[in-house]
Amino acid sequence: METSRTKNSIRNSTVSLITQILTVVINFIVKTVFIHTLGSEYLGVNGLFSNIITMLSLADLGIGVAIPYSLYKPLAEHDTNKINIFMKFYAKVYNMIGIIVLTFGLLLTPFLSFLIKDMPEISNLKFIYALFVIHSASSYFFVYKRFLIESDQKGFITSMIVFIFSTILSVLQIIILLLTKNYILFLLSSIVIVILQNIYISHKAMQLYPFLKKKNVGKMKKEDIQDITKNVSSLLIYRVGNVVTNGTDNIIISKFIGLIVVGLYSNYLLIINSLNLVLTQIFNAITASIGNLVVTTNGKRSSNIYEKLNLFNFWLYALCGSCLLSLLNPFIELWIGKEYLLSFSVVFLLVLNFYITGMQAVTTAFRNAYGLFYKAKYRPLVMIAINIVVSIILVHFMGITGVVLGTITSRILTVAWLDPCIVYRYGFRKQPKRYFIKYILFFLLFLGTSFIAYLTVNLIPNGNFLWFILKAMICFLLTNGIFYLIFKDTDDFKYFYQKFYNLIGSKIAKILHI
Repeated sequence: METSRTKNSIRNSTVSLITQILTVVINFIVKTVFIHTLGSEYLGVNGLFSNIITMLSLADLGIGVAIPYSLYKPLAEHDTNKINIFMKFYAKVYNMIGIIVLTFGLLLTPFLSFLIKDMPEISNLKFIYALFVIHSASSYFFVYKRFLIESDQKGFITSMIVFIFSTILSVLQIIILLLTKNYILFLLSSIVIVILQNIYISHKAMQLYPFLKKKNVGKMKKEDIQDITKNVSSLLIYRVGNVVTNGTDNIIISKFIGLIVVGLYSNYLLIINSLNLVLTQIFNAITASIGNLVVTTNGKRSSNIYEKLNLFNFWLYALCGSCLLSLLNPFIELWIGKEYLLSFSVVFLLVLNFYITGMQAVTTAFRNAYGLFYKAKYRPLVMIAINIVVSIILVHFMGITGVVLGTITSRILTVAWLDPCIVYRYGFRKQPKRYFIKYILFFLLFLGTSFIAYLTVNLIPNGNFLWFILKAMICFLLTNGIFYLIFKDTDDFKYFYQKFYNLIGSKIAKILHI
């Protein structure tokens, strides 16, 4: 069972990682063409409307997290009838969510001028916003079947499908931008492709799980409805917390600073969020395996795997954070020019937020696998209050720096310490003291290594692409080298090294006849 989970995790993670990296590269090409053909005002509009749509995603009530949790057990027990009952229920829910997003999104149209400090001279601005809303609403139809494939530890299938459709969309959008410079056609292409993608994934799910075609499957049990209702009510608050915390920065910047600055800020977010998407794919790919682990083993075994994954979590986010600190501004300058740069203080805080958020990846995966949504469910509301109040106060004195600082403050005072406590206390049935000692040591190591890498890389002059590649190589090798020297003798590192060798190294050796 464990070998199967490990193979599924590695297969899903590998495919997700490769496809997401390729997608990020393609998206950068699209963004580059976008900037050069449409300019900074359209860039700011794109960033602002994207954030508003992020706020509208609250309509899914967090049910996207509840679906996998409800499917882990029936999948492990091969209870196809129960799976079918759940899927029929989720179909109705997601169709309703799509309609709600469309309705409420369009109702916000008259209030756009309130959210933008200086209205840009862009024609059809309200129609452009309506297209954003339609794109968001259309993404909810048919998508529920994707959760079944991923909950069954077959996320590599959906990763490949999404990559293919994303590539088609990117090529189409580049052609549209170069030939027409028409932003409306650019948005319409996204709507068409996302609908086709969801239809194809739905078709694939029906092929993989033909029992979904059965119509008379019975009604959902009362206790299942109560369980889903309890989880969704708690997840809604979590969802509100995450969406508001992640989605208000551009809105506050647009309101108090201006739309052009939103455009500059969105370039940095594109890079950071793209990298975060790559890393998130890795942890999303192993979430189904964690769910299977939780329902088939005891708390001691789960906590042991959690601690090993936590080192993996730290290594990935600390390595990427270190590279971001050293390379973000040189990359922006090389990519689109000095006029698009933000100060080092903003970069440092963005990287810090990236690291703090990323260090929750494994904790969130285990919290979702255990279904601990209802524990401390009001924590996200506190996070929202802190984030909005601190950001609005500090933006008047510190500009963008104050907005990012507000986000970081809200995370440190809430999610960074409370979620691990919940997982340890209610999932593993043990105290989290060891976790927090490691967390502090990890954080200090991240800061120390990042600044060593930053000072070393800054000895190399800014210049052409080759100089940037040299900076990146030094930062990557130096950070990894420090981590290897520190962790090479630990049990957690040896565990991952052995797993990697058994599943990857041995196959390479067989191919090479070693």
